[in-house]
Amino acid sequence: MSVILFSAIGQGFSQSLSDILREAENNYKNFNQDFKDMSIVFDAKIYTPEGEMLSEMKLFTKGEKSRSEIVMQMPEGMGSMQTIIIFDGQDTWMISPFVGKNKLTTKQAEEQMQYQAGMNWWRSISDKAKYIGIERINNRECYVLEIEAGGASFYSRIWVDKNNLFLVQAEGKNDSGETMRMIFSDFRKIKDNWELPYKTEGFMDEVQMMTILLKSFEINQGLSDDLFDVDKVEASGPNMQEMMQNLMQQGKD
Repeated sequence: MSVILFSAIGQGFSQSLSDILREAENNYKNFNQDFKDMSIVFDAKIYTPEGEMLSEMKLFTKGEKSRSEIVMQMPEGMGSMQTIIIFDGQDTWMISPFVGKNKLTTKQAEEQMQYQAGMNWWRSISDKAKYIGIERINNRECYVLEIEAGGASFYSRIWVDKNNLFLVQAEGKNDSGETMRMIFSDFRKIKDNWELPYKTEGFMDEVQMMTILLKSFEINQGLSDDLFDVDKVEASGPNMQEMMQNLMQQGKD
């Protein structure tokens, strides 16, 4: 997994799937040469029938590795809960106070980290994918790629900017058959021709479920490898006994 960062690579190359994937892979390699590591902070709003939930997300990347930290505010009196997702260069792991440490499949990892779908989107696309055509999304001409069902990717269709080869939109169905759609927008240059989306929106069956805004970022800070070592990670969260006591007390009030 890696953050959605891209470089302008010019216009007018062939529309064949193999060319698109080759250019995307070269783009990813060039990114890793310019950005040894990166730290990004996001603010997120999750929309639920009970109202909005606020959370802060932190993303750390170093070469092939990435670490995502999500802090969710719990109900009143219960503090907050942290969930950590790490890609160690080979496998993706989720660590949380409730479930401990779990290894995720590719689909599970994509579903958990949709806001960070990645400029290495090309990795989960096999030669069975299809190039559908060109469609305009948010005033950007995009290649539309259809991904085979049952493949490694959570998504079934993605829209990739025709000129810069970054991900603009991704769509797929979850296990319940609901259509999930992620839209990446408000791209801004952060260094030379590299861009980063400052806004990410998530929808389920056309109902908006979340909005994520980029708050800050730092590059080439010399991040420690320990950040990406799952054996050295422990997620923080509410004390289970205290949480149950609070719930019981609220039930009495």
